[in-house]
Amino acid sequence: MAMYVYKDDARKEMLLARDAQKQDKDIRFYCPNPQCDAYMYIRNIDGVSASYFSANPSHGHIDGCVYGATNGFNPNSYCEDKFEFDNALVALTTPSKPQTKKITPGEHGIGPSNPKPLRTIRQIYSMCKSYACSDTYNKITIGQMLLDNRSFYMYPKGVFGQRLIEGKSKRPRFYDSSKKEISLIISDEGKEYTFILEFDDENLFKEIKNVVFPNRDYLVVVAGKWRSSGSFNVFCTTVSSKKQIAIIK
Repeated sequence: MAMYVYKDDARKEMLLARDAQKQDKDIRFYCPNPQCDAYMYIRNIDGVSASYFSANPSHGHIDGCVYGATNGFNPNSYCEDKFEFDNALVALTTPSKPQTKKITPGEHGIGPSNPKPLRTIRQIYSMCKSYACSDTYNKITIGQMLLDNRSFYMYPKGVFGQRLIEGKSKRPRFYDSSKKEISLIISDEGKEYTFILEFDDENLFKEIKNVVFPNRDYLVVVAGKWRSSGSFNVFCTTVSSKKQIAIIK
């Protein structure tokens, strides 16, 4: 599902779900993914919960489209007002502590009757991809939470502070075992940024490297506090937890 679509095949005129009207109910709109020809329609326009767009089953998304069924974000399943982006990223970058007690069934349930704020990297990433990069979630601009090919223009001088970045493994070699580093890249219109993931823990480095290696053709999403590496257009962050990284297939 998506929180925005386009009115035209050229993807020039955007429509946000919250701006849709009842007269838009039966109109076919275009998926934000220019490679996807899914027929998108407004949903829940007559309900009390947040509206969103989803595809007609007979004209669905192409395989791998981030706006398809694999994107599990539903705005009505999470509490937007309680979401604090910086706090969420701090939690993702903090190593997990061993459980000291069993979690009783339903303690962490998420649903319409008990919505929780977004917590995991996949939840936050899915939310960001569902909205236009210029839109907001709990008053924070989407493009200031996630750097991807849509929001690249928002970072003309580099990437600093708490962010999610969506990159690809750097070729021909994306890791350096002697330095315990993994390198990703993102580019747009001839400009390229490199992101270096630094590890203090060798076991964690090996574990993440072994996950990325067989998936090196897929997108990699990383949550981190980014800083300059000292080299032009190269930024780095410290990876302390597996929670910071997700492979997007």
